[in-house]
Amino acid sequence: MSGSTGTSSRTRGGWFAIAGRQVFASTPGAGAVYLRWPLVSILELGPFPEAPSRARRHTKDVLGTWGAPRALVPDAEMLCSELVTNALRASLSLTPPLPFGLRLLANAQRLVIEAWDCHPADPVRRSAADQEDEAESGRGLAIVEGLANRWGSRRLSENVKTVWAELLWPDAG
Repeated sequence: MSGSTGTSSRTRGGWFAIAGRQVFASTPGAGAVYLRWPLVSILELGPFPEAPSRARRHTKDVLGTWGAPRALVPDAEMLCSELVTNALRASLSLTPPLPFGLRLLANAQRLVIEAWDCHPADPVRRSAADQEDEAESGRGLAIVEGLANRWGSRRLSENVKTVWAELLWPDAG
């Protein structure tokens, strides 16, 4: 792994802007070791139907540039797709719809995929009964829970939340 990709020069536990709003970005389980991400990539996405496929391509390209193990890439793409799709839906429900963001963080042990949006509600993992009623959607966080080593959500500011998922590098077990 080498290099860093991104659109923000202040991303490692610092301030960044999403949808024109300044927020402080700390990482999941923030401690001194987690604030040192040698690999960071940030992508701001518009509230358009193509956003999840753009985010998947970005994730695949970035992980290739970073030299990520091939076995990690399909799960990372799926997590990215689910998180970004949820952020897109949240953003489209706002008036007017606002941009949202994707951030990838990696070190020698893990990859964290984060999706930000400006919707005021926290994400809700649907129950199995709810999922049966909507065969086409509603399973995103269940998929995230099944693929990720761990995942969660948090408020970055009054107006911005993030949902994140962590994958361990295959040899970092």
